[in-house]
Amino acid sequence: MSVASQSVAKTENRSLPLAICGLVSILLFAGLLRALGVSLVIPALVVGAAAFLWVACQYPVGSMGSVLAFMPVFPMAFLIAKFFGPSYIGSLEGCDRVVMLVLVLVLLWRNGVKLAAPDWFLLACFGLAVLRFAFGGLLMPLLSDFNFLIAYAAGRLISLTVEQEKLWAKRAVWIAAVLAILGMVEVLIIGEGPRTALYLSVADFATEDGQIGGQYHAVGYGGLRESSTMLGPLHFAPLCMAALIVWWVYFRNPIPGAMIAAGLICTVTRASWLGTAVAFPFLAAIMGQTKRLLRYAALAVVLFAVSIPVLGLGDYLFSVKKKEDPSAEEHLLEIHQAMDFMVDHPLGVGPGKAGRWALEKVGNGNALFVDDTYLTYASEYGIPVALCFVGFLLSAVWVSWRQGTQLGYASAGILVGFGTVMIFFIAHDVFPLACWIWFPVGLAVRSSTAPAVC
Repeated sequence: MSVASQSVAKTENRSLPLAICGLVSILLFAGLLRALGVSLVIPALVVGAAAFLWVACQYPVGSMGSVLAFMPVFPMAFLIAKFFGPSYIGSLEGCDRVVMLVLVLVLLWRNGVKLAAPDWFLLACFGLAVLRFAFGGLLMPLLSDFNFLIAYAAGRLISLTVEQEKLWAKRAVWIAAVLAILGMVEVLIIGEGPRTALYLSVADFATEDGQIGGQYHAVGYGGLRESSTMLGPLHFAPLCMAALIVWWVYFRNPIPGAMIAAGLICTVTRASWLGTAVAFPFLAAIMGQTKRLLRYAALAVVLFAVSIPVLGLGDYLFSVKKKEDPSAEEHLLEIHQAMDFMVDHPLGVGPGKAGRWALEKVGNGNALFVDDTYLTYASEYGIPVALCFVGFLLSAVWVSWRQGTQLGYASAGILVGFGTVMIFFIAHDVFPLACWIWFPVGLAVRSSTAPAVC
């Protein structure tokens, strides 16, 4: 054995005893603090934060992948932690954004960024929103409206090889497929009892008169709309749509696609159905896959037809066909009101004075509310901010499309589909969903400005 080999062996032999001694010392110190009546919460948080920072700096790509994989599960995991855990768990709301932001800062320090056209539109949008906030409004709604920037920045700052990109797509699709099946088990077998009990205990904002809110049901549909591990069906449906688009671009195996499609149908969410119906012909056209689209469209029609008697969708579809759904009429009325409001307030009224935050958090029952992301931006921050946001979407579609790569096609398809969803739903401020929507978009924009790392 050489001298070098002996040195390595000695180092390895010393590392394990040192690690064991360190662990035992920490446990003994924790036991001593506990015996003295000192709370271990603060020391545990400090140690956990230090460990997370070390791992994030050493393995930023793996850390980001782990966080993204956990994001769809986080809403339900957090509620369960609040239910079974100590009272201070509730004060950790928003920790998902903090974790992602730390990873973004690490990636910015390591990789840097070269700005592209979508970035300039987005910076203009955020800058004008901050300027409007300076003249009146609340800080928390501003941060909520633009928390998707963290997810987009994560994609803009990370560098993946082609193999890593395909691994991300594979895992994302299978995670969504498994969550879709778990959600269907709740809808078809378990029922809404456990979710209702959980929400009544730790999420009463999602309940009405002792039951889960109206978003979990629909006119003419007596069953439970699938939410899986997300807070509601309106959050889970766009995630299924995005995963289905990634499956279309990267996969040929029909099994995960069928699983996700079944979950999307069970959400009974027309906005995401429409977004999917718009995105797939667009993808088929730019990818030259018209024949494949026709084959899978026929299978989708069969799957949907089978689901009608299984889920009891007949009355729901009949009410939609006859235009007897009050939600559709309310949406049209909200749009007309928002258009008039936008004309009267071209520079908006400030964050937190219109939209969902004003209605639900501030408790202003007279505040303007419209289930439309674009009009919500216009009502809060003004028409210029809404136009910059639209410019960001269009420029990101163009940058993604012209690359002619799988990642570019996936990003363009997600933007087209989600851009359609945002016409009917305020979807920009749902952070776990934003992580799966805007991360691949940022990834595609980065690949247009920098070569992949080998």
